[in-house]
Amino acid sequence: ERHLSRGQVLARVLRPRVMIYTAVLILIGAGLLTSLLLRAPFKVDVVRDRGTLARLVDEGQIENVYRLQIMNATEDAQRYRVSVSGLPGLKADVAGEIRIEAAQARWVPVGVRLPPEAAAQAGTGIHPIRFTIERVADGHATAVTEKSTFMVPR
Repeated sequence: ERHLSRGQVLARVLRPRVMIYTAVLILIGAGLLTSLLLRAPFKVDVVRDRGTLARLVDEGQIENVYRLQIMNATEDAQRYRVSVSGLPGLKADVAGEIRIEAAQARWVPVGVRLPPEAAAQAGTGIHPIRFTIERVADGHATAVTEKSTFMVPR
């Protein structure tokens, strides 16, 4: 049996190759921990409904229809609130808050309406708008903003 002295063990542990492998493992661990800590609690995708670009609805309002895919990345059920901005008088037609179970995704149809006077002021064509999806939680206000377009027909 051969026993190594303390100096020989230390020399083997402090070899350049061992130090490089240790540094690489520490960097990978730090990267993994950082990505877990900075993970967004939810994600949103906005897709225009291809079946209906724009249509006239009640009282001459113009409506564009969208589908929002809201993905809950947390381990608890969450509630979300949807709003829209970009043109004066623009309103999202969503029935209250949206509830999504833990680690699930859900497609939510949203009609966005523009009053006729605001449509006349904006003019025909495609206008940029923004959807704001806010997580309704106990003291943790988190919101995601997604860009889209609103079409005002001739």
